[in-house]
Amino acid sequence: MPQDQRCIITLGINGPIPLNHPKVMFQDFPAGIGRLREDLRNVGFTGGFIPWDKEFPKGSPKQQDAHGAFKPFCFYEALKAGYTKVLWCDASTRVKRSVDPLFDLIRSEGYVIFQETHSAGEFCTDAALKPLGITREESFDIPSCWSCVLGLDLENERSVKFLQSWRDRAADGVTFVGPKWSGILGWPATASADPRVKGHRYDQTAASVIAFRLGMNVWQDRETFSSYFDNERQSVRRLQEWKSA
Repeated sequence: MPQDQRCIITLGINGPIPLNHPKVMFQDFPAGIGRLREDLRNVGFTGGFIPWDKEFPKGSPKQQDAHGAFKPFCFYEALKAGYTKVLWCDASTRVKRSVDPLFDLIRSEGYVIFQETHSAGEFCTDAALKPLGITREESFDIPSCWSCVLGLDLENERSVKFLQSWRDRAADGVTFVGPKWSGILGWPATASADPRVKGHRYDQTAASVIAFRLGMNVWQDRETFSSYFDNERQSVRRLQEWKSA
């Protein structure tokens, strides 16, 4: 078992773009992992770092089949490796300063979650409502988290329940499937007949509903996020471009 129970996990596997997802510019996710590793070294992080850049965690759906479904499975793999204070960072994340205070929050609160600006309902398909156990109207009363960075204390009972439910929804073949955009930006309205629905956010929507239901509702704001991270989701540059920048 590692002496330092803290760990940062990420996944960046190049492959087919998920169905109903915009054909964005080339994103070299393993290069993003290299960039994240270097950032953590620069801010003096001394905990573990577990990346996946070639194969998905055991049991996880692939990205093209269920967008972001690998995240809860990565948490379980970190737990198997002996880590209990675990922070997920997307491969597009840049770390700007020490994340030690975030791990203090994980210990004290059992989790660290950052809040988005929209509701969960704005980005939730009709099909996902049933497995999430909410009505369409209830979905608009639930805030959305920002799942590019999310931390859990895997010795905390409530956080363990969150992770179990998140993994169940990731594997149900419904909750993590759907169009990124719906009824806007020229995309057909396929997520819902409700014009308030703008698409689907997969892991993020599921995490939001599950956390809210469990009373995990002390979320950090976007200003706090920005003090620690940048999320360059639109362009994870090739490693050689990053090195020469």
